[in-house]
Amino acid sequence: MAAERTVVVVDDEPITRVDLSQMLEGLGFSVVGAAADGFDAVELCRARRPDLVLMDIKMPTFDGLTASDTIIREGLAGCVVLLTAFSDEAFVSRAAQIGVAGYLVKPLEEGRLRPALEVALAQSRRLDRARREAEDARRQVEDGKIIDRAKLLLAREEGISEGDAYRKLQRMAMDKRCSILSLAQGIVARAPQRAVVGEAKARLMQARGLSEAAAFRALSDLAKKRTGGDLEAAARQVLEEQR
Repeated sequence: MAAERTVVVVDDEPITRVDLSQMLEGLGFSVVGAAADGFDAVELCRARRPDLVLMDIKMPTFDGLTASDTIIREGLAGCVVLLTAFSDEAFVSRAAQIGVAGYLVKPLEEGRLRPALEVALAQSRRLDRARREAEDARRQVEDGKIIDRAKLLLAREEGISEGDAYRKLQRMAMDKRCSILSLAQGIVARAPQRAVVGEAKARLMQARGLSEAAAFRALSDLAKKRTGGDLEAAARQVLEEQR
C-alpha cells in the first residue's frame, strides 16, 4: 500500500484552512499541519517535513513567497504550490525564481486540485532524483581525486609506479577490510607526516647513493630496528642525523 502524501496548509483565513484540509483529506492526502502565516509555516515544515505545502501568498507578518523561498532553500518540504488571487507577470516570475512547483488561482475548484498537486509532486520527485544523481556524480569525482592523490603519494614514497601503487592500495584495503576510499582518505590526511618520510628518503638516497626504492627499504629497516616500525619517527631520526 502506497504511503499517504503529507501536506501542510497555509492560509490566514481559518475557514479557508479548514475547507482546504477537508478537500485534501477527501482526495487521499494526509494534512499534517496548518498555519496562518509564513513564519508559522516555516516552523511547521521544519518539524513535519511534508511532501507538499499548499501556500497562500497574501498573509500578514511573513508573506507566502518569502516563506516559500525559505522552505525550498532549506529543503523543508518536497515541494510548494502557491495559492493566489493574483496571476500577474511579476508574481509568476518571482515564483519561478524561488522554485515553486506550481500555483493555483483562487477561488479553488476541487476538480483542479488533484491534477495540479499530482503534477507538482511528480515534478518534485524528478528534481529530487536529478539532484541526487548530480550529487552522486560530484561525489564520485571528488572520491576519485582523493584516490588519485593517495596513489601518487604512495608511488612517490615507495618509488613505484602509480599502477603498482593502486594495486597496493587494493591489497591494503582487502587486508584491512575497508574501502579503497577510506584508506586513501587516511593516506591523504597523513600527507604532512609522509612528507617527512619523503625528505628522509631523499637524504638517504643522496648520502648512500641509493635508488628511491632502496632508500625506502633502508628507512623501513631502520624503523623496525629503532622505533618499533614507526616510519615517521625513524625518518625524523634520519633527518636529525643528517644535519
